[in-house]
Amino acid sequence: MIEYLYQTVLPSIENFQSLIYGLAFLVAFSETTLVVGLLIPGSSLLLILGAFSATGKVDFTGILLFGIAGAVLGDNLNYWLGKRYGQQWLKNGVLFLKPEHFQRAHNFFELNGAKSVFLGRFIPSIKEVVPFIAGSADMHRGTFMLWNMGGGIGWGLQWIGGGYLFGQSLAIAQAWMSRIGLVFLTILLLWFVLWYLKHILIRQGPQIWELLKSLYFSIASALTNNAHVRQFKHRYPHVINFIKNRINHTHFSGLPLTLLSLSLLYVAILFGGIIEDFLTSNSIITIDHTVAQLIEKFRPPEVIPTFIWITALGIPAVAVPLIILATIGSWVYRGRWLALSLMVSVVGTSIFTLLSKELFHRSRPVDAILLEHSYSFPSGHAAIAVGFYGFLGYLLIRTAPSLRSRINYILMTFLVIFAIGLSRIVLDVHYLSDVWAGYLVGSGWLLIAISISEWASARGQLNWHTPLTPKQRTILIALFILAIGWYSIYTSQWHPKTRTPPVIAQEPLTQQLPTVIKEKGLLYTETLFGTPVQSLSVAFITADKALLIQNIKSAGWQKADPPTLHNLLKLLQHGMDYINAPLVPTFWNGRINNLAFERLDIINGKRVINTLRLWKTHWLKDGALVYVGVMRSYTGIYWGVLHKISPDSDTAAQQLKHSLSTQIPELVSCEIHLSEPKVGNYLLGMPFFSSGKLIIMDLDNKSGKPLALCKEKNRS
Repeated sequence: MIEYLYQTVLPSIENFQSLIYGLAFLVAFSETTLVVGLLIPGSSLLLILGAFSATGKVDFTGILLFGIAGAVLGDNLNYWLGKRYGQQWLKNGVLFLKPEHFQRAHNFFELNGAKSVFLGRFIPSIKEVVPFIAGSADMHRGTFMLWNMGGGIGWGLQWIGGGYLFGQSLAIAQAWMSRIGLVFLTILLLWFVLWYLKHILIRQGPQIWELLKSLYFSIASALTNNAHVRQFKHRYPHVINFIKNRINHTHFSGLPLTLLSLSLLYVAILFGGIIEDFLTSNSIITIDHTVAQLIEKFRPPEVIPTFIWITALGIPAVAVPLIILATIGSWVYRGRWLALSLMVSVVGTSIFTLLSKELFHRSRPVDAILLEHSYSFPSGHAAIAVGFYGFLGYLLIRTAPSLRSRINYILMTFLVIFAIGLSRIVLDVHYLSDVWAGYLVGSGWLLIAISISEWASARGQLNWHTPLTPKQRTILIALFILAIGWYSIYTSQWHPKTRTPPVIAQEPLTQQLPTVIKEKGLLYTETLFGTPVQSLSVAFITADKALLIQNIKSAGWQKADPPTLHNLLKLLQHGMDYINAPLVPTFWNGRINNLAFERLDIINGKRVINTLRLWKTHWLKDGALVYVGVMRSYTGIYWGVLHKISPDSDTAAQQLKHSLSTQIPELVSCEIHLSEPKVGNYLLGMPFFSSGKLIIMDLDNKSGKPLALCKEKNRS
């Protein structure tokens, strides 16, 4: 039935888009209306409409908005019915709805409070009745509208958005077989970790807190009764009184101020440390560039729009209006001291970030997706994520009615801050250390702002517990809707300027290749931290990249597959039988290898997969491109997806040369000692040894003349 509707009925009315939008509204309205909603399959029909929008013949956004509007108005009708007929129907029932139906929803409402309007929206046979219960319980209309809007949006995304994804099932399946599958897997793992952490904190939090208090009092008692401590107290009473005052939790200048001061000091020390590393340590620069390379290599294009949408939370055009609305809301909510605290956090963070950028003058990553005109260090987005959104999280945590709510708000705040910082790294507009420094800047000013608000609270000038008046609730709801509306409207119309990566000019070699490699200190591949590992073992002179790939393939080598989720699962299943399995990326000159090839050989009766990783240099030899690379041999699999690496890298290089020379008659090659013989370890501790020889091969030397890059006596 559903397939028939999707393939025949809906396409027949595609030219009447207003009719389809009206149908979405009517279906959602009827689905959520008391009594009627229990009789029609409204959710299934919305799923079909969402799937049909995936064809592009009707606008998905239009169907979603009309569906949400219908759901919200249907709930408001239920709310009105509850206000008017609530007590009568709860007692006697109506039509086929018995009192026990209402009692079930009433119990759900009692258990979850106001948020049951949101939660009940996603529970069949509850969603139609909860708004009625809210009306019969005389819930404040502003509170009902806030939770109802959230539930309507979530429900619309669940069914209409789910149908849209279903309609694009083929594209989604292909995405799961690409790099985006790894992104989804990472998100799921992170979500599970946070869920488990929340579960532990809610269930074990009170016991852990009691344990910590018990340890504190035990240690305090032991110290108090210690003879040396009592002697110290007798000799230095002023010091003891000072310490007691600093750990007294009954007033703000005691333990609260001590903890805030220590936290601020700790953040300042961390920020000083990151500045010192930035100015004096090459390792942090190496890590920054390495992470940027990894992001650029593995970033699936499908996630870029999502992260642009997230990063919009930190651009001035969005953040400044939100800050203004939040400041007004803070004043309305708890008075001028709260508004002042928020402004201290935001303004202090912004000014300090701007001054730091001008002081350090760090350029943006060269592969940045978005065009930015300011300097990179520290990240302004990361700083404002903590300074502004962190302060909003503090307000929610500070006023939360229960431990569960506080933990939810803590995790929600962490996710927002983390997502904004991550968006800057994924979009490659900031280095890792930029984001970390931005977090520290925002944390410092956030702690200062919290200190101000807590000081005002201790003096009675900021009261957290005064009930809100209906007027205050209305204003706060209006400000919240304005904030969401502005963010939604701006981001839907925002088309950020993208940055064109600079083209690195090719540089003719004026010296022999080995000499240039030595002088520039580029003899070895590197770890994530810039530590030298394996010396270069091969180099190619070629007319172009296509010729290089063609010649290497003609010698029986295959290009390595990309490291997608599908290919990693394939490696887990087939092991060494998967010849062109994904290869772990390797770094040289701060860059990931551009090309990777593999070939299966039988050596002494054993299967060995020889691998070649190549980097394109910016050097030219007589107008030809220069590629450099390293060789490794895989002899087995461990842990399912990791290759065992043979310690002998020289043999693999010789086998590469032999395989090419048998297929390319015009190949000219030579060997030269590039570095001293070396014994070392790969990642995870696997050993290797190398003689330090570099094999240089000219793939397009039709004249057959010796390579000028090597001495005649070294020619093979």
